[in-house]
Amino acid sequence: MEKDVAYSEHVVGVCPEEFLPLVAEFDRIHREGQDSNAELCVYVDGEERVRLRSAGRLPDQLQNVRSVSKALLSVVTHALHERGEINIDRPIAETWPEFAAAGKASLTLATFLSHQAGLIGVDRQLSVDDVLEWDPAVEALAAQRPYWEPGTDHGYHDLTFGWGVGEFLRRATGKRVDELFRDEFREPLGAEVRIGIDDLTRFAPFRQTRPAGTGTAADILHLLGDKSSLLSRSQRNPNLISVENSLRYLGAEVPGCNAVSSARALARIFAATIGPVDGTRLWSEETLLRASRLQRRGTDRVFVRERAYSLGFMLPDHNLPQAGLAVDSFGHYGQDCALVFAVPGDNLAFAYTTIQLNRRLDQYTRTDDRADRLGRLAVEAARRLVRIRAQARSRRACPL
Repeated sequence: MEKDVAYSEHVVGVCPEEFLPLVAEFDRIHREGQDSNAELCVYVDGEERVRLRSAGRLPDQLQNVRSVSKALLSVVTHALHERGEINIDRPIAETWPEFAAAGKASLTLATFLSHQAGLIGVDRQLSVDDVLEWDPAVEALAAQRPYWEPGTDHGYHDLTFGWGVGEFLRRATGKRVDELFRDEFREPLGAEVRIGIDDLTRFAPFRQTRPAGTGTAADILHLLGDKSSLLSRSQRNPNLISVENSLRYLGAEVPGCNAVSSARALARIFAATIGPVDGTRLWSEETLLRASRLQRRGTDRVFVRERAYSLGFMLPDHNLPQAGLAVDSFGHYGQDCALVFAVPGDNLAFAYTTIQLNRRLDQYTRTDDRADRLGRLAVEAARRLVRIRAQARSRRACPL
C-alpha cells in the first residue's frame, strides 16, 4: 500500500496525476468550510486508484452512512438471489407468512426493492425503543396495508426498507443482517461494514453545521409537519435523529439507515459488483444488468420530487444526479453524509463519506452537492485517462 501524501494542510492520501482535479476540489471544499472530516475513494478496473481524507480524519475511522445502508442490503440480496438462496420474484409471504396480511399475499421482494410496495411507513405509532428492539417494527410492517396498489407507483421506503428486506433475509437464511455483511463483505473482501457495533472507539459522530445563506424548501417543511403526509409517515415514525450518535442506536439493527463503514470499504464493495477485486466478484454480469436496470422514474410520492429507482438502488435524477445525468451509474445517497455509486461502462466505483452535516434537508432541496461534484470529477478523470491511453496505443501502432 502506498504511503499517504500531504497534498495540502487539509488533504492527505494517495492520488495519481490524472486524478489530481479531485484533490483540488476536495481541498477547496475544506478551505471554504463545506467539509472538515471526510473521506473519498475511487476504484478503476478493480483497483483502488484514489484515496483521500481530511487531514484530521483517522485512516481507519468509521461512521454512520445512513441510507447507503439500503444499497449494501441490496448488494447482499442480489448475491443471494444469484446463488439461488432466495428468490426476489416470489411473494414475500411465502417466506414470511404474517406479511400476507392486509392484501399483501402476492407482493414480491422485487417490488419492495424498487420502492413500489406502497409501504413507506406504518400507521401504528412506533417509539425509538420499538425500532431498536426490531420485532415491534417488523410486526407493524407485516400488518400494514399498502398506501397504494403495489407495483403501480413509487415512493421512497426509508426505515421500512430495512425492516422488510432485513426480516425477509433473516427468515430465509437464518442470519441477521450483520452476519450476512460478514459473509459477503468483511470476510471475502476485507471491506469493513457493520450493522450493530460494540463500542465507539473508531466511530466518528455526526457534526451539524448551518452554513450562512442557505434555506429550506417550504413545501418540505410543510409535509414534514403534516402528520398525515407520506413524508411525515416515512421520516417521523419515529424520528431517530436524536439518537443517531448513540451506542444504543448504533449497536442495534436498523438496516435501512445505521450501517457503519468508510468510503474505502464502500468503493471496494461496489467495485466488486461490476468486476473482480483481488479475485472476488460479488455479482455475475446478468445480476449486474438486472440490479441496475431502471424500474421506475417520475415523481416520488413521498418526496414529491423526481426519483429513479432500480432494484434496491438510486439511479441519477435531476435532484440527485450522482456523477451526472449522462453517466449510466447506480448507487445510493446517505442523507448529507455519503454517496456511493458504480459506473459499469467505465468499470469505476466511487464513494464519499463525511460527518459534517451541512443541510438536514439537502436530499430534498439539493443545496449540498459536495459528493456530486467529486463524483463527476472522478468519472471525467477516468474517461480522460482512457482517451490518453487510447491515443498512446494509436501512436505506437501508427508511427510517423
